[in-house]
Amino acid sequence: MTTTFLLDVCETHLDEAEWFWTRWEHALAAPDYDLADTAEVEERLLAHVDGLSEGGPPVVEALLRPALESEELARVSAAFLAFLQSHPPAEEVRAWVCDTVPAQHSAMRRVLEVCDWEGVGTALLPLLEGTDTELQALVLDALVFREELPDEVLADFLPHEDPRMRMAAMRGLRTLPRTNARALLSSALASVNPVIRDAAIEWGLAVGSQEAWAVCRQAVKQQGRESLVLWAMGADEEDVALLVDLLRIPERRAGALWALGFSGRVTAAEACLEWMEDAQVSRLAGEAFSSITGLSMDGPHALPPEPPLEEPIPLEMENLDADLTPRPEDDLPRPDAEAVAAWWRGARGRFVRGTRYWLGQPFQGELLLTALERGPMRRRHVWARELEIRSRRACRVESRALTRRQRVELKRAASMGIRLPGASFARLLTG
Repeated sequence: MTTTFLLDVCETHLDEAEWFWTRWEHALAAPDYDLADTAEVEERLLAHVDGLSEGGPPVVEALLRPALESEELARVSAAFLAFLQSHPPAEEVRAWVCDTVPAQHSAMRRVLEVCDWEGVGTALLPLLEGTDTELQALVLDALVFREELPDEVLADFLPHEDPRMRMAAMRGLRTLPRTNARALLSSALASVNPVIRDAAIEWGLAVGSQEAWAVCRQAVKQQGRESLVLWAMGADEEDVALLVDLLRIPERRAGALWALGFSGRVTAAEACLEWMEDAQVSRLAGEAFSSITGLSMDGPHALPPEPPLEEPIPLEMENLDADLTPRPEDDLPRPDAEAVAAWWRGARGRFVRGTRYWLGQPFQGELLLTALERGPMRRRHVWARELEIRSRRACRVESRALTRRQRVELKRAASMGIRLPGASFARLLTG
């Protein structure tokens, strides 16, 4: 095979890998993909990546290295993933990482998180000990995602002045550090930075902190979105009222509906019914109702898809300030509010107020593994977080990793035989 022909073939692989990387990242948050669907996209992505990585040094120099200068982050990711899959020397990996500009760090970090080359930790650790905080943050995030740092190393970053380091440490820690533990947690919970506070709430819940639950209540009343899902997954029937009240606040309505679907409560389902005719949030309301009751939003319970506009909207009627970025919920069906309400009138007697439900079944902690195995990708990220909290971080499924890693983690969690308590957090937390 001539070098020219090899490069032509590999350039096609790079174009396709860039495309499938974008599709794979989309699938990880899609409401109409599950783990098996996402694995199919992933398989095609990795086939093109393998084709690139087999090209050797000529492809690295002629295609992969120049691709790192692209303004298209998906192309940067595809090229860097192919480079890592060729098992390069650790010092060369460090050089590639150090040579990138901050605008590319998110793409580089994402690849370092998900690639299955076992040499990543060896290559990155020296950068963690350097003085460049941008690179330190990138490396710490990647190694926490890969679970390649022990708690004693992560604990050293809890008092770090850079918020990114503190948040990464809290995401990775499985236990409270032995020294000054409660003070470090309390300090993070009291942070004026809402991102640090939310990370501290999740870490605190995972280690059984009642203080974290109290702070979560206050965060729900403020502007935090992450705290909403944490509150929902641990709320009892009365606590859900805090989220229902937020539906009256337009700017918080979408976040509250998203969270209510994870509460599993009858009160939440009935609140969702009221918003199924609102064009702005009807899809979210239907999704949340479906997650609680098990009613599928299709067939007679869904409205037909809206036809595309045949003519451009007149300029004077167009909202020039509207955000036209596609959202995952845009792929959800629109519920038929009247049909759903009629179904609920017939089904309501099967649902007991005070019981938490998932797809119409009384919730038990073990259902989280079923949800992660079969549920829509869009919702799995929250279920994975709840699995960590209820297992005190003994069970972890990284829902944004390659699906083959996720399946290994699901199998490991199932084999551990840990009984996952299903009680509300108010009853579950001990300290």
